[in-house]
Amino acid sequence: MRLLRGPPYKLWTDLGLEQTGVRLIRPAKQNALPSSDGRTLVVDADLERTLAAIGRLDRADASRFAAFFEEARRLSRTVIEPLRCSPPLPPDELENHLSRSADGRRFHALASWSALDLIRERFRNERLRALLAFAAALRGYLPVLDVPGTGYVVAQAVAGLVDCSLVEGGSYQLARALAARLYQHGGWALAGERVAGIAVRAGRACGVALASGGFVAARRAVVSSAPAPFTLLDLAGREHLDRSLAETLAAYPWNGEALMGIHLALRQAPRFAGQDADDGAGALNLCLGYETSQDVERDLHRVRAGALPSAVALHASVPTRFDPSQAPPGRHTAFGWQFVPSRPGGGDASFWTPAACERQAAAMVTTWVRYAPNVADAELARAVHSPLDTQRLLPSMWLGDRHHGSYHPDNTFGRRPCPELAGYRTPIDGLYLCGSSSHPGGSVNGLGGYNAAGVIAGDLGLDPWWRPVHSRDALAALAA
Repeated sequence: MRLLRGPPYKLWTDLGLEQTGVRLIRPAKQNALPSSDGRTLVVDADLERTLAAIGRLDRADASRFAAFFEEARRLSRTVIEPLRCSPPLPPDELENHLSRSADGRRFHALASWSALDLIRERFRNERLRALLAFAAALRGYLPVLDVPGTGYVVAQAVAGLVDCSLVEGGSYQLARALAARLYQHGGWALAGERVAGIAVRAGRACGVALASGGFVAARRAVVSSAPAPFTLLDLAGREHLDRSLAETLAAYPWNGEALMGIHLALRQAPRFAGQDADDGAGALNLCLGYETSQDVERDLHRVRAGALPSAVALHASVPTRFDPSQAPPGRHTAFGWQFVPSRPGGGDASFWTPAACERQAAAMVTTWVRYAPNVADAELARAVHSPLDTQRLLPSMWLGDRHHGSYHPDNTFGRRPCPELAGYRTPIDGLYLCGSSSHPGGSVNGLGGYNAAGVIAGDLGLDPWWRPVHSRDALAALAA
């Protein structure tokens, strides 16, 4: 296990988060997929150990994984990250730039596949297939894993499979570090206040109205991390938009998938049954219940249809294995998140009544116990977090949509959230988008804000302390 004070992430380095003392923990064992036969596939931070684990399942797959891993890491460095860390190019221009280099063409070829088909074409062992499909689904792609044009997410997932980490002291510490840097530079945050609207005068955003009756005036700009439909239709008002854009936003494609969570307080850490029990239970990310790619595909279809999965599979973890500060001495915490539809039965998040939550939580703990039998007696307390809880706590995550919209190819890169708004600017002067409904989407990466900040700095004539590189220039250099 390694402590990382300054990982090379854009969010981390450009904001100087290491100056706040926040640290990441990188466990040696990264991902584990236990099977009903008692064997566990473990992905280690050491690539050779990972290849040996895959080789015990399928020697040919180990060789194929080694080759694909190297390709994925290279493409992440030369193409994927430059695209993510920059305002999106228009689709035609992006395709033109990609066609000019070998890596660009390779990225384009991988992207033409569906993620699920690419995984199945590359690898034969079902446990490995399941783990890779699970890793892609965690990025918000479950409802579209079978859609052509999503293959690039497999390269992202594989490249990051041995580089997972958690924040020492809990994810709150990352939020604390961000707030600390904001205050150190003269900013301030107003917590616990609901935004009632964005004031627009003479076609320009001039401030934010609060539900409490307060008003925050904007000197130069209003920047919204709420989804584009909420920002423009609900907060600013559709009367400031042309009819075509208003209709496009009203029909915005939400993700269709949400997370149902269970948090456990335990007397002891979960222990897997089987010959690889020690290795498996000691991994950071646990894939419980997805043993084949067909299991993932089953949930894909049910969630997309608005139906609860017929079997419970979890993204689980035991953070206290790596960070004892998150529980009293000798005790542990664990969690499990299940993919569920954002509109169960065609309804909305109100589906998650206390009774529905209790039923689902029981089924989720049953999955935990199936792979780690000691959880049944080790449980001290549980807390449920439903999509309705997410919506109440974070209204921008409507229906529990943590990614602020689908990752269908029609809603990615220069089409996210729609071509007219892809550059973070809106038709209202001084109003910008910076959230997960903008490129490159959600997860804890800060890139929507990072890219928007560069655009805003340019519009306002500010000299940023960071030095963003536009993907146009990065791809041109790759082709040189």
